Amino acid sequence: MKVLLSLLVMLLSFSAKAQTEVAIYTNYGTINLALYDTIVPNTVNNFVNLVNQKFYDGVIFHRVIDNFMIQGGDGTPTPAAITDEFDVSLSNLQGTISMANSGPNTGTCQFFINLVNNTFLDFNKSPLSSKHPVFGTTINGFNIVENIGAVPTNGNDAPLAEVVMDSVRVIGQVLSLIEQDVENDNRKLLKITDGLGRKSKPTPNVPLFYRYNDGTVEKRIVIE
Repeated sequence: MKVLLSLLVMLLSFSAKAQTEVAIYTNYGTINLALYDTIVPNTVNNFVNLVNQKFYDGVIFHRVIDNFMIQGGDGTPTPAAITDEFDVSLSNLQGTISMANSGPNTGTCQFFINLVNNTFLDFNKSPLSSKHPVFGTTINGFNIVENIGAVPTNGNDAPLAEVVMDSVRVIGQVLSLIEQDVENDNRKLLKITDGLGRKSKPTPNVPLFYRYNDGTVEKRIVIE
């Protein structure tokens, strides 16, 4: 009964602030992303719908620029464009995933993952000439992103050996929160552990397990 109660509490928590977790399985390794469902829902829904259609399976990262970003998702047929969705709390920082486009409201299926802080791609930062909506962040496998970023490329920034997304799948949900949520929780927090059960501290953009004195366990991610 206690186990069932714990599961119920977890489900209720996830329904309140759950963010979609997606895994990109590549021939270089796996990249895990937490999407910002509650901040940019339309952009996330567009991406998740394509994932659920297996649109990205077998698609390559066709544009790679070291110390900048890796870009992929150019599948066929190209879906309809969506309206740009921006939020002042989001920025093209290292590890974030953002929509590729050729101008305002032209984003469809292509995306890129930032290798470094590329704030000049934000809608509200100088030089304001390129606006790319951020809709998630890497929570595991950023070393894979960096390895892809370092592959040899030709004059068109295309990898000389294909970097393939074998498949892209929704694998679960991560509870997003801010530091104050942890501090103001009425339950007594016993400890925080990582995926291997090792004791940890709250770390931005890393999924961790919060274990409480009432037996409940929550998988959470503190989003910066």
